[in-house]
Amino acid sequence: MPRRKSRPTTISSQRALIPVRALDFVMYNTKDIRRTRAFYQKLFGFRRGHEWNEFWSEFATEPLTFCLNGVSKSPDPKWNWFGPACVALAVDDVPAAVAKCRKHRVKVLIPPVETRVCWMAWIADPAGNRICLHSRKDGTAG
Repeated sequence: MPRRKSRPTTISSQRALIPVRALDFVMYNTKDIRRTRAFYQKLFGFRRGHEWNEFWSEFATEPLTFCLNGVSKSPDPKWNWFGPACVALAVDDVPAAVAKCRKHRVKVLIPPVETRVCWMAWIADPAGNRICLHSRKDGTAG
């Protein structure tokens, strides 16, 4: 019987300051989340994922989640100024990753936030692109 390859615990090189387990999600912002959700549902047949409300909607697009952020519906104004897109990197410990970012003078846009299902924080690369550092509470990634 052939041996199965075990899934790597990181997609990063061994020298990474913050090891990344997987890409978790890609996010687009929308001012009209209902209309935008309907577009993806009708055109591509995407089904609802885990979170589905007027602020944040995820589609069941495993292994990588595609989600929409309803910027005008956010319960907290700090969530309303994201750029047009974001990629989420699965890390083991979001607060520890943010501490390393600060130590290396990486711009932290939003410090660690705990939600019902995960921990998230946003940083910026040198070009200003948003990156979400993300850790699901159930331990899954990708």
